[in-house]
Amino acid sequence: MDISHLSIGKNIMHYRKRKGISLDELSKRSGVSKSMLSQIEQEKTNPTVVTLWKISQVLDTSLEDLVEAESDLPIEVLRSTQVPLFYSDDRSCVIQVNSPMHMKDDLELYTLSFQPKGELHSKPHYPKTTEFLTVISGEVKVIASEFQATLKEGDTARYRADREHSIINLKDDETTAYLVVIFP
Repeated sequence: MDISHLSIGKNIMHYRKRKGISLDELSKRSGVSKSMLSQIEQEKTNPTVVTLWKISQVLDTSLEDLVEAESDLPIEVLRSTQVPLFYSDDRSCVIQVNSPMHMKDDLELYTLSFQPKGELHSKPHYPKTTEFLTVISGEVKVIASEFQATLKEGDTARYRADREHSIINLKDDETTAYLVVIFP
C-alpha cells in the first residue's frame, strides 16, 4: 500500500510537538532511530506499520491519527492508485478498499473483482454486522450460514455478516461487485 499521500510525517511531527517530545527522546522511547524519524517527518521515506505502531505508543495516539490526511476540502478523494488491495486466500478475488481508514469502525466499502469461478469466504464479523452486495457485472451466489441467493448484474443483496458467509462467482468470466459493510 502506498501511504505517501497521507502526510504521515507531518502528523507525527504535530503529535510529537504537541506532547513536547524531541526527536531524540522519541527515538529513545520508541526504539526507532533518530535518522529514520527525521526522514519520516521530512516525508523522505514511508514507515512500516510496526514503526508507526511504536511511534503511536510513545505519542499516546492511534495509528489512524498518524496516517489520516487532514483536509479542509469538502470532498475527500481516495485515488485508485492509493487504496490498498487484498486477496482472497486462493487469490481468486481481488479486494480493493474504498473507504477511508478513519471510517473503519462504522463502514467499509470494497470493490470485489472475481476471477472466473473465484470465491471469497469470510469468517463471522462482529454481532449484527450487515453487508450489502451489488453485482456490477457477472453473476454470484451469496451464502450466509444456511441461506443463499443468486445475484445477477444490477442485483443487490443484504445479509447478516455475523456468521460465516461466502460470495462465489458463477460465471466463466470475471465478475465485479461492490460491497458495503455496516458495523453496529
